Amino acid sequence: MANNTTICDFGLHQGEPYTQLPVSFLKWMIDVNHQKSQCARDELARRNRVVEQQREALLAEKYE
Repeated sequence: MANNTTICDFGLHQGEPYTQLPVSFLKWMIDVNHQKSQCARDELARRNRVVEQQREALLAEKYE
């Protein structure tokens, strides 16, 4: 799973953690079926989970 310790090891973003890569770069990795595309999928899924958790927290606050 992509996290702060999973570092991109190629291209323009070499040396950067997947958590800091632009969405467009992650989507490109998936689109071209890059050998590390699973890291990109994992990171996008992680970001989606964070957004969902934040949305749920805001809704819970609204209806308290």
